[in-house]
Amino acid sequence: MKTLILLITAAGLYAQPSGQFMYIGTLDKKLLVIDEDKEDVVDQIQLGGIPRSTVLSGDRQKLHIITTQMLIETVDLATRKVVSSFSLADPRSRPRMQATAPDLVNVGNSARYTGIAVDPTGRYIYTTMRNVIKDIDQYRIEPPQFVAIDLQDKKIAKSWPFPQDLNQGFGFNATYKVSADGKLLYVFQEDILVFDLASFKQVDRIALSLPPYPGASPYRLAASDDPFDAPDTVTSVFTSIDQVVHKGTLGMAKIDLKTRKVDFHPIGPLLPMTGFQLSPDRKLGYSVVPKIATGGNRLTEWWVWDIANHTVVKKKEFDSRSTFKFAVGGDGKHLYLYGAGSTLEIWDAATLESKKLIFLNKDTTTNLVTLARR
Repeated sequence: MKTLILLITAAGLYAQPSGQFMYIGTLDKKLLVIDEDKEDVVDQIQLGGIPRSTVLSGDRQKLHIITTQMLIETVDLATRKVVSSFSLADPRSRPRMQATAPDLVNVGNSARYTGIAVDPTGRYIYTTMRNVIKDIDQYRIEPPQFVAIDLQDKKIAKSWPFPQDLNQGFGFNATYKVSADGKLLYVFQEDILVFDLASFKQVDRIALSLPPYPGASPYRLAASDDPFDAPDTVTSVFTSIDQVVHKGTLGMAKIDLKTRKVDFHPIGPLLPMTGFQLSPDRKLGYSVVPKIATGGNRLTEWWVWDIANHTVVKKKEFDSRSTFKFAVGGDGKHLYLYGAGSTLEIWDAATLESKKLIFLNKDTTTNLVTLARR
């Protein structure tokens, strides 16, 4: 029997089937809704542009989508409706916020960072932008600014120039996380910079660049958009490479944003890695490590991390596509490989065996967004 959830909206009372859903954007201006239990696409939401970046609202009830033409669209996940849509561009100017720096943490990964953070209260999206102005005889690129996009008033509500020592900004090669109370911004670079979001003044610096022993290089640590991480915690891999013999170290790091304490736990030699994501119960972590990549052939490994004991507890080889991303399912029982095409591959998280290949029939353009099972 299918369970129904009754929802009351401004339009009245309606029923929606319950389930465990995940979301991904496609090249034909759609947001696909995939039922994890049915292992199939169950709905598609028409968008106004090609989705490029996505970020969940703090309450996990809405998905904010940024299109290639800088259209900000908000989808209510319960009603599956676009409830807000506005453009940041006009005929004379167009802001840009694409990344320009390689991934410095997951060495060997082709992904590039774009710093986007969402206000936990649901009012703002924070990012770094460069505005391209079309003059009569030329295009002019303005210096980067840190901006607060007001989702309620549908405009850039605040913008701040960067300090002189950061005159090129930090948004194109850094990742962000906003504190659970919405007051502080943590910027992950060589060090972690802490800014007051009311004034955009730096209030602290958490030193990651101090080497743990002579000859070691700075740690590299990044905040990912992990839906299962705690609000005031960042759990991630870190890398360090000494400057003498260039020996690399890979490990696990965890930072408590309240106490600003960082714990580093080296695991072993540095290897290329694609992604890192926690399970919904935060007991395990998953990543993919390429081992051999020659021409069209690529041999990779699933790595399963024990978070409490800071160890890699399981590895398993598999043949993979040349370019891909992965996500952890909302119940922690499945892993999903996708990207560079129109298929979604479902894996059993316990056995690390491939179960099923879903043909989406559309090229995907965003990350796969999964939510913890209610």
